[in-house]
Amino acid sequence: MAVLISSLNVRGLKDNVKRKAIFLFCKEIKANILFLQETHSSKEEETFWKHQWGEGILYSHGTAHSAGVMILFNNFAGKVIDHNSDEAGHWIMVKLIVHWSNTYGSTQVITGGDFNLAPNSWLDRQPQRGKQPEYDSIICDFCTATNMMDYWRMTNPNTKKYAWFSPTNKNVCSRLDYWLVSQTISSYVTKCETQSTPLTDHCLIIKTA
Repeated sequence: MAVLISSLNVRGLKDNVKRKAIFLFCKEIKANILFLQETHSSKEEETFWKHQWGEGILYSHGTAHSAGVMILFNNFAGKVIDHNSDEAGHWIMVKLIVHWSNTYGSTQVITGGDFNLAPNSWLDRQPQRGKQPEYDSIICDFCTATNMMDYWRMTNPNTKKYAWFSPTNKNVCSRLDYWLVSQTISSYVTKCETQSTPLTDHCLIIKTA
């Protein structure tokens, strides 16, 4: 079963017109699982937003003006068996059963979203920082400890492509949105790309496995 997973920093969904436009865009790209950041959601809005979306949603609420993350499901053929989140609206962890043909192994992890941290200040920031390509120690240590990898960078070792652009200066940009995946499932990833998106200064990141 192929699963299309996308992630987007939406910069707030309080506005009803913007929220409906973002939900429509998310439906049009036909992703099965969508990670949304900076949703600015609240407990009181859960039922109405879920009704607007039409399918399953997991929430971690922030404030009316910051934080908040959501996971949307769309024609997802797998099964959600557990989930957890923080109280500040910064992360959601969800445990799923997904059947990939001919896969053997233990727990497989996919981490994605707006990390607010460029993995490599030389390749993933404009203007560049440093004098040569060098991976950020936080991301590097995390990947080493969890046996994960920055899939897009591993398959595009020298390419410069950004997911966030400054609203006031388009020459300032960074790759802040990306996927970290368990190395044991990296061979099953068939697509990993970045796509421009309306109504936000972040690009959509897409992964298919």
